[in-house]
Amino acid sequence: MERLILMGGFFFLLFILERIIPQVNKNIGGKRHDINNIGLGVVNLFIGRYFSLFTVYTLAKYLENLEIGIINMIPLDYRFKLLLGVIVLDCINYWWHRLLHRNSFLMHFHTIHHTDRLLNASSALRFHFFEVLMGHLFKLPFILLIGIPVEALLFYDVIFNVNVYFHHSNIRINRSLDIFLSKIIVTPYLHRIHHSLKWKESNSNFSSFLILWDKIFGTFLPQRDISTPKYGIPGYIEEKYQYFSYMIKQPFIEK
Repeated sequence: MERLILMGGFFFLLFILERIIPQVNKNIGGKRHDINNIGLGVVNLFIGRYFSLFTVYTLAKYLENLEIGIINMIPLDYRFKLLLGVIVLDCINYWWHRLLHRNSFLMHFHTIHHTDRLLNASSALRFHFFEVLMGHLFKLPFILLIGIPVEALLFYDVIFNVNVYFHHSNIRINRSLDIFLSKIIVTPYLHRIHHSLKWKESNSNFSSFLILWDKIFGTFLPQRDISTPKYGIPGYIEEKYQYFSYMIKQPFIEK
């Protein structure tokens, strides 16, 4: 419960700041933009969290109790195991994100996230619940092999969500500060590149928290002068793609 309060409080703070110091015109997204995105977030909160509880967390706890998995088996200080677990989880999320963009079936679901015409904190909630469920399943073999501690999963859940809220936010921040922070973590300017209408830009900056994965695996695209409000996917410009009901059924009827 404490984690949900912390994440919810940070989301609300960004939500307020976006209305005080926005980066781009908040009307680009449409009148019901935030309501539709938050609606998806509520669906994912219930479906995704219960699913992860009975899959990801159950498996991790079982392995931890039996000391199965690389991290559980090696003699390390527990705090270092937690740090290692967080780093591994972040790397897993990087490859999951890349896979979403490479696999046409998965991209049918991830498209819902990229058809958003305005990036703000609510965009961090705009994921199809099938994508969320498949993302949890993707983690299972890695958890089985590596033996990521449950506490690392809980800690990373907070880090991941807080930074995803942040780098989707429509807050006007100092460019120099963004560049400084982006030496370590994903920032709004960096992630706006990933949501660009241009293919080369949208196929870069896949990291969720630590930007080093993009730099290591060759998908990093620095800010330079890129910070366009023209987000989305070519061919998905109709208003229907912004409606909650359509986003739920879109992967099953579209292209």
